[in-house]
Amino acid sequence: MSGCTPLSGGPDIPATDAKKLTAPFEQSSALFSQGQYEAAYNENRIILQEGRGAPDVALFNMGMISAHSANPKKNYPRALSSFRTLVTEYPQSPMIEPAKTWIQVLEEYQKLADEKRVLMREREALVQEKDKLRYSVERSRQVDVDIEKRRRDALRK
Repeated sequence: MSGCTPLSGGPDIPATDAKKLTAPFEQSSALFSQGQYEAAYNENRIILQEGRGAPDVALFNMGMISAHSANPKKNYPRALSSFRTLVTEYPQSPMIEPAKTWIQVLEEYQKLADEKRVLMREREALVQEKDKLRYSVERSRQVDVDIEKRRRDALRK
């Protein structure tokens, strides 16, 4: 995440206004940089609920924290939900384009993960079928051995 404060006060935003926009996110940014992802997520959730900061930034941060590769409790569906909410509720946000990109990436990831699950189930079914066939071949061999043994015994008598 490129900091939990994507609004840095460029030429369009006076420094005092930029400080008002980014100040609520300083704590979540610090938590994030310390690897305290769930605490950073919760801090952004509280900012969003209390209306203390830009809601689009809070939603974007929540999505980024939820999808971050270093987050051991990453939650892609939760990230998707945050990004989708941002896109639908704040269409004029400067965070729209990165959020849309993340939505595409996460949807593709989900699709691939679903395909992987299907392939794993199919693989397991094939392994079971292979085991059944092995068992059938072994039983068939045993039947052949038994028949041959009985034939030999019958010839000796």
